[in-house]
Amino acid sequence: MELRHLKYFVTVAEDLSFSRAAVRLYISQPALSRQIKNLEDELGVVLFLRQSDGLALTEAGKFFREQAKDILDRSHVAVQTIKAHYTNTDEPLIIGYIPTILQTFLGQTLKRFGHTYPEVAVRLHEMPPAEQIRALRDSTIDIAFMGNPPNEIEQEFTVKCVRKVPICAVLPDTHPLAHESSINLAELASEKFIGMSEETFPGRNDRIRGVCRDADFTPNLHLFADSHASMIALVAAGQGVAIMPNEAQALPHPQVVFIKIHHPIHYARSTAVWRKEKPTKSLDKYLKILFEYIQD
Repeated sequence: MELRHLKYFVTVAEDLSFSRAAVRLYISQPALSRQIKNLEDELGVVLFLRQSDGLALTEAGKFFREQAKDILDRSHVAVQTIKAHYTNTDEPLIIGYIPTILQTFLGQTLKRFGHTYPEVAVRLHEMPPAEQIRALRDSTIDIAFMGNPPNEIEQEFTVKCVRKVPICAVLPDTHPLAHESSINLAELASEKFIGMSEETFPGRNDRIRGVCRDADFTPNLHLFADSHASMIALVAAGQGVAIMPNEAQALPHPQVVFIKIHHPIHYARSTAVWRKEKPTKSLDKYLKILFEYIQD
């Protein structure tokens, strides 16, 4: 049993709904259900009654909820006390990111950060959004950069929109529309679409459906990629079309073209996400650079 399992349980106990808790935790609902079932198996008790109108805590679940909350609170206080009173030097700045962001503002702010604070080491970890959220909870990264996180995570983390970028259509370079300067997304209504894995990019397929819905069609999502690179590769292989933020063009994309969408016009949010607690000295210094970039 790990602290994250207690966090999962407490969140479900607060919402009494796997679906609502999964959105807040930024993990898929099946994965969350399995974690709770594994926890019940490890404890040898039933924590939730699964009823037709939702979940209800058992007596054991009510007791465990209070104990789990106490453990989480005490672990948080212990970590913050150590950082506040026993750390005398700048710790490394540890960043989780998706690759589309590294090529744009993240690279620019890190260059400025390096010039201003050369004494602070920076560690970069490419990871999908779901893994970034887990790493934030486990305090293995200081800040995460991702696209379009659900609003619900703002209950747990500070979320700052750094920039908005237009959504583009991604087509094989042999597609009949590949040479157009812009398209109406409805022109792709009959195409097969590439989506994203719910395990690594929870909620991304709902956004794809929402964009297509504004073009008056429901996309045929038939394959699901676990990364931006694999999504581009599937499009290049003729397995379907996709929609992605314009900044994804910074990634290698042979045999693929990015086409502007003039209707409907949608933007993706590139965001920074960090814990609400007092930031480390290194993160505090980086946030000053990041806020200067946003104001510019």
